[in-house]
Amino acid sequence: MRAVFLYTGVDWSGSARAFSVAARAFAEAGDPVTFVVDPQAHVKEHVPGAGFEIAELDAGGGWLNAALGLRKILRAKNPDVVFVHTDKEHLIAAVACWLARRANVVRRTPAGSRLNMGTGARFAAWLRRTVYLFTHEADVRAAVLPRGATTVAAELGVDPSRYPVDLEGEELAQADAATAERDKGSHFLCIYDLHARGRAAMAIRTLAMLAPRHPDVHLFVVGPGSDYEDVRMHIAAVDLLSRVSLLGERDDVAALIAAADLGWVACEGDEAAFAMLDMMALGVPVVTAEDAIARRYVADGISGLVVPWGDAALAAGMVAGLLASPERIAAMGDAARARVARDFGEREMLDGFDRAATLARGSKRASSPRQAD
Repeated sequence: MRAVFLYTGVDWSGSARAFSVAARAFAEAGDPVTFVVDPQAHVKEHVPGAGFEIAELDAGGGWLNAALGLRKILRAKNPDVVFVHTDKEHLIAAVACWLARRANVVRRTPAGSRLNMGTGARFAAWLRRTVYLFTHEADVRAAVLPRGATTVAAELGVDPSRYPVDLEGEELAQADAATAERDKGSHFLCIYDLHARGRAAMAIRTLAMLAPRHPDVHLFVVGPGSDYEDVRMHIAAVDLLSRVSLLGERDDVAALIAAADLGWVACEGDEAAFAMLDMMALGVPVVTAEDAIARRYVADGISGLVVPWGDAALAAGMVAGLLASPERIAAMGDAARARVARDFGEREMLDGFDRAATLARGSKRASSPRQAD
């Protein structure tokens, strides 16, 4: 299976991560894989030695110029399938496939997102065979699809064996010097992204409610934009500057999670799903506001807490009860790790990518990109 993954975003994201995991799996099976990214994209920094080729495509000059550029890549690589996420990427890929007279398209919708295609994407679906890849059957039912569309559901998953279970000494200190001092209080790690400021605000308001009775609780916020001035101003407004550390975008998020007592997810879509899975795989109970993704991945009261959206006072009460019982936190962490291993493995996700690619290619062969000789 020769595959091209088109990702036109500049920032590293959960959607880029999903593509990179799938691309790695195809490449490990010996299939030629090309990951096409923007020249300024951070993807190259996150996938060193991944085993697949990275090509550059500037999509900032309009979809037609990008399609002509992608056509050159397709003629050189002769792929069977092109994976995309957005309306614009769908249009670029479909036109490039039509011009190059090769490959069909798999369009993936991020976790918890509703697919509602614009005019360009509908034209793209008419122009070139497209298979629609979702993370859950509920997302398929919510989508607005062309008549007769072919769909595949592939739940996001992770490989628990790739995570450090126990960090000690220098490893913990290297993650963050403050989080190494675990005996000085309880540590929350909040995963943040620029598209979910309201979710981070709820985490900060919850900490403000906890602060008077729990002076030892400290919140660390990590992710793109987490160290921006508007976030700092919000923290200052509730007088928590000494209780919150803004870490910005980091490469050692897994180590930071492992150093935490509790994790708070303040992001959306694929970023939220992967943040929850990362925390659970590392045995850290997840605290998150209620939504479809939280209900899907977090067993409320067993592997974490799903708190009511917008009710910081109630969330603070629920978290306070959890902080009063270290044994319960440990039990939740064990349950979270077991849940990931049982229900959200990487293999099932990759099988979905493979089914979608096989259907897009139009072949009845159902090989797996992970079953290399």
